This record gives sequence, C-alpha cells and structure tokens, in this order.
Amino acid sequence: MKKWICILLSVIMLMGLCACGQKQETAAKPEAAAEPAATTAQENNEWSRQGYFSDENENMLSITLMEDVVDPGWYVGAMIGEFMGGATLPQEGNTLHGNLNASEESAEPYIVTISEEGEDGLLVAVEGGESYHFVPMDLPDATIFVTIGTEGLGNIAYEEGEEAPEIDLEYPFQSAQINLGEPTIHTLVAWPQAGNLFVKWTKNGEDFSTDPQITVMLDESADFVAVFEEDPDWRNPVTDFAGEYQCERAHAQVDCFGAEEAWIIIEWGGSASELAHWDIVGKPDPDTQTITYSDSVKQIIVYKEDGEIESQEIVSEDNSGTIVFNGDGTFTWHDDQSEYGVDMVFELLPAEEAADSEAEAANS
Repeated sequence: MKKWICILLSVIMLMGLCACGQKQETAAKPEAAAEPAATTAQENNEWSRQGYFSDENENMLSITLMEDVVDPGWYVGAMIGEFMGGATLPQEGNTLHGNLNASEESAEPYIVTISEEGEDGLLVAVEGGESYHFVPMDLPDATIFVTIGTEGLGNIAYEEGEEAPEIDLEYPFQSAQINLGEPTIHTLVAWPQAGNLFVKWTKNGEDFSTDPQITVMLDESADFVAVFEEDPDWRNPVTDFAGEYQCERAHAQVDCFGAEEAWIIIEWGGSASELAHWDIVGKPDPDTQTITYSDSVKQIIVYKEDGEIESQEIVSEDNSGTIVFNGDGTFTWHDDQSEYGVDMVFELLPAEEAADSEAEAANS
C-alpha cells in the first residue's frame, strides 16, 4: 500500500515541478521562441511509453516527459527493491539511460538502461545488477486527498487499517500524502526527535487529538499535522562526557553536537611542526556508551616557526573506528586506520589543566 501512496505522491510532486518549470521557461523566452525544448523528443518518436509500471515483485516505475524545464527529458521515478529515487534521463537512441541517483551527490550511482519491451512493457537493466520486466499498472481514481505533515521536530508513520504502523527509525517520514478512491481506515502515529515532545494532532488547522497514535476513517480530503515542541528539560547525554582529554602527545576535546550527538576533535603531534587532526561526530549507544563512526575527517596541519599555519590538507574523509566512554572518566579510541595497532586511552583533564591547555594553545 505504501508503494502505491509513494508513486501517487510522486505524480503530484511531478505536476508541481512541471508547472514551476513552465513558468520559468515562459518568463525566460521571448514570445516568438516559446516552443518547448522537449518537443524534439516527441518529434523523433524514439521513445513513446510513459505512465506507471509495476512488476510481479511490486517494484514500481514512473516515466513522464518533462517539458519547458532547463534540462528537458524523461523523468524516471523508481522503487526497485531497497532503491527509491528518480532523475531526468536523456534519450540514447531508443533507450533512456542514466543515473537515477544523480541528485544525491554522496550516494552510489544507480545507472539504468530502459528499453521498450513487447507491446506495452519496459525492460530496466541496472548496471552491475539485475534486469526487471515492467508492465503498465492501473492506478485507482482518487477522490479523497489526505496530507500528513509535521510542525516542529518529529516524525510520522501511517498504515491502512487499525494496527499500529511499522516505525522506520532509519528513514522516517516528516510528510506524506494518501490518495484514495473510497473511504478507508488508517492509523497514524507520531513521535518526536530527540530533545522534543509530541503535543497534538490537528485536522484542517483545528485541534484533533493529544494521542500520538490515532485511528481515523479517511472519508474526506483533509490535512493532518503532528505538532511538536522543544523539551525544556532535555539535556544531551554527551554532557556527562564533555571536556578536554589527554593521552601522551594526543589531545582531545569532547562537546555536545545537536540534541544527542557528540563532536570529538582529536589532535596528535607527529613532530614540533606537524599535527594530525581528526573530526568525529556520532551518537553514543545508550547501553554501551560507544560511538561507531565511518566518516571521520582527518587533516594534516603543518605550522611555521612563528606558529602560523603553513598548510592544511584533508588526507581522508571516511576514517572509521569507535570511541568508548568508560565509567572511570576516560575514553578509549580505536582507529581502524591506525598505523600503530594500539587503542589510545584518553584521561579527562581537571578543569584547571584544561584551562591552562586552552591558554597555551591560544598563545602558541
């Protein structure tokens, strides 16, 4: 059911994008040259299939011609296995080819080649992966449009029926749209992000319920909003570990980051003029007080004789390892890329020593 909802939502988003592009293009072109740039794709007639498609495993695909936008082409939205994304793909001969993850700079490329198959189907070949066979899907005629949103910092989940929806902690929703052809019961649930409290649900701007989980008959178009506010009593648990630490020639600073994460800076002097510098951000596991990270940035900083920075170079941005906060006021750092193969145990500096260390660093 969620896949149907997502694909329908993509239709609405796509219509808005087309309308936006149309206004921009009309404003930018003189009246005599207002003919859509994407007309070429239609005139060539090298690609003719668009709409919504599915396969036997409930994977879904949408293809729509994008007219009057900066980069005309065929917009392809895909939900294949664990992948969900979309991009405007150019025609290459009688196929559509390109990266459906193009808008996500840090994501792995998801390159596909789409060709027509049979009388009305599609063949999607994923580079380095499998091929999928799609056929046109029948979309229900929607007459009831329900939006679900958030105000403040929190998440939502929803499911058809009266059972509590499954909560996806890794990829939660902050907004969604449900389009229905007939009245249907749905259950909505809201939960706050760290440092916030759930307050209430509203319906069409009016107070509706103070219960985070509600079961409602969706029999008319409506707007539901889950309202959250900051928790005045919240404190980042990393507060208990914040401070300056020392391990031989290495110095560390632990600070709170956001509502529940830690920011650790570790500096290790390789020589009188060279310093290795790590930036680590992560959330401690509440049971083990362990931070597991995989995207730490390491820099090498070289100083002149007068203490000014001569050079500052990022040598890696994907360092991995763990930091464990121990019960005795120390933390243990395990760096997966360590050349020494020995974990480092940092001891918390007393306040006066930390102040002296700060003053020394400021004067160096």
